[in-house]
Amino acid sequence: MGKTNRRNMLKAGAALGAGIASNAIMNTDVSEAACLQKSYSKKPGHTNRWDHEYTWGHDKLFMEEYYDGTMEILGCLSGEIDQIGDLTDRAASVIKNGGTVWQSMDIGHMPSSEQGEKRRGNAGIIKDHKTSEEGYKILKKGDMLFTGSCNKNVLPARERGVYVVNVTVNYVTNEFRPEGFSHPNQDNLMLKDVSNEILHSHIPYNQGLVHCPEIPEFTLCPSSTTGQGALFWMINAELANKIENKKAKTVDKSVVFLRELTERVEMIKACHMDKIRETAVEMAKRIKDGGRWHVQSIEHPGFASELTGVASGPMIVNGGDWDAIKERNVMLINAISPAYPDEIKLARDKQLEGAFVIGIGPESLDGTVPYSLLIDIADAGFNNFSPESGGVIKINGRKDTICPTSGIVGNVIQQMICAQWTDEMVRRGSIPYYWMGFFQVGGREYDDGVRPFFVIQGF
Repeated sequence: MGKTNRRNMLKAGAALGAGIASNAIMNTDVSEAACLQKSYSKKPGHTNRWDHEYTWGHDKLFMEEYYDGTMEILGCLSGEIDQIGDLTDRAASVIKNGGTVWQSMDIGHMPSSEQGEKRRGNAGIIKDHKTSEEGYKILKKGDMLFTGSCNKNVLPARERGVYVVNVTVNYVTNEFRPEGFSHPNQDNLMLKDVSNEILHSHIPYNQGLVHCPEIPEFTLCPSSTTGQGALFWMINAELANKIENKKAKTVDKSVVFLRELTERVEMIKACHMDKIRETAVEMAKRIKDGGRWHVQSIEHPGFASELTGVASGPMIVNGGDWDAIKERNVMLINAISPAYPDEIKLARDKQLEGAFVIGIGPESLDGTVPYSLLIDIADAGFNNFSPESGGVIKINGRKDTICPTSGIVGNVIQQMICAQWTDEMVRRGSIPYYWMGFFQVGGREYDDGVRPFFVIQGF
């Protein structure tokens, strides 16, 4: 497959900067309109090389299904905005009165990196909370906690005056999923038993967004980063505004963040669908020929963790012998900077070995375009439409912008690539093995049972 040089596209005017009509958010550096010149489409009369393929039991591409599921999560989150406004009113009062707002609503692989205090673009107002027994003991009366946990440690905190907001997450059993699907919580507690309020993330209780007929036991490709991450940044945006501005509205910046995030995810469909499919085909050919698939994200480790050993994720990622057939391997590098030195070096080194390198990241950073971009160097480069070093929210009184979209958008892109790779493998009669989540009843037993077959098959 041919390499697209994104710098040449910029010179040719195919990717012009587009502004969003709001002084509260930052501008993207690629317009949706420009991308539509070569976009994926299902409009009447549109044809491409894929139109006459046999569907193998499904009429929607797996990348499309993942995208549609993501858009549904983001759409549902708009229904939580009023509650977010009220909760951040309370959180601002907690801080004003000398209390602390904590968060442990980061259950899973990527959320802990994406939502941590040290994450670039984090406002630093909400403090990380450890869910150990000792971690709960430091919570004091008048504090506020956003958490995904539901156990015997949460309840005493609430009873001594900590205001507990429980955020739904697929990994923890709650009263909104089919009984018996997942393992019961400690002492059979439910969210209502340990919290003052419940905030819905709209992560599906079964985690995955893709239904593969050949793997009917569970859904594929995780979504917990989207639901938890979007909620977290919406809360941060609203709270930071209220801390800095006494006349802040109850609902304001959370709407701005969700709108901008949604528009950037929409740009994936406008700009990347054909290339995602072409990339997935190349990956399938290489892996069927014995290649390995590794994922690295040096600056933001969360990306790699969300594809490695994750519930509803593929077993192949970062497994097997990379050195066995180097020239058939696939390396995916996901980034929040356009040219992080260690990631640039990794991409070049793996290309010299013959690997097919996939790069995901921004085309610029705060208006600066580095000489060598990861997505230019990569054999297949994908813009994450997130060119801010901080985020998309500008708060009067704060020097730096906050609340990034790079983590969520970058993860959606890599999950769509993974989904379509699975589709292409299935179409070629090579069904990959996936991890069933341990939180699901029978998950550990399923994984133990299929693991030996994965080792033999290699994917």
